[in-house]
Amino acid sequence: MAFTLARQARCGSLQARPGYECRARPDRALKRSRVEGVKRSTGCALMLVAALFLTGCSEPAEPTVNLHRAVEIGDIDQVSRHIYWKSDLAQPDAHGDPPLHVAARAGRVAIARALARNGADPAAPNAAGKTPLHVALEHGRTQVAEMLIDQGAPLDAQGTLVDLIEIGEIKRETLNFLLDAGAQLGNLGSTGEAPLHIAIRNGHLETVRRLILAGADVNQPADDGRLPLRIARESAPGRDARFIVSTLERNGARAEPTP
Repeated sequence: MAFTLARQARCGSLQARPGYECRARPDRALKRSRVEGVKRSTGCALMLVAALFLTGCSEPAEPTVNLHRAVEIGDIDQVSRHIYWKSDLAQPDAHGDPPLHVAARAGRVAIARALARNGADPAAPNAAGKTPLHVALEHGRTQVAEMLIDQGAPLDAQGTLVDLIEIGEIKRETLNFLLDAGAQLGNLGSTGEAPLHIAIRNGHLETVRRLILAGADVNQPADDGRLPLRIARESAPGRDARFIVSTLERNGARAEPTP
């Protein structure tokens, strides 16, 4: 009311000026406008509160996909549900692999991280005695390997290199990863062999090639004095033996040490 009277007074004084017309907004329209503004503000606030309530208090639905399957296919929503509903993160599948091993094999970095951060042991072995880190490196999943190390998984770079060469499962990415982590191609292990000797003895042609490309010495003797080419000619098994010999020869390998 005071606002209206003041406005009328101003208009009265201004209308005294020549050529001036004062058009005051009716009180009813002004009041309606204010009420509608309050209603809009209140409605928005109520919607915001409702959204916050639903977000903060609702819980995810129970999982509908087996945990190991969800990890395998990369369904992080289902994995998150399993974590929320306290599924056993150490339970092995039919192959003896806990969920973290499955994630490591499949290269599921985000899922592996979620499992490790919610209680999955990054150093626990599977039924074959392999840790998630070993499984990740065996399959060339170096991003998963880096994450597992960040989560506390111990790495024996030289031992892992030898283990993977023995079975012929050393991916190029894994080889570079282990070398960066401190593994040495010229290190003679407990058997008196360097990694190249081990690969030759097991007949792993692709591993021999990768080791040579990575800088392995094709003329480094083993503890028994034999050079890689002689080992290949005498001991390399299988159908790839002759290709291992030719690969060594092309890269300057000798059968006997120089006098």
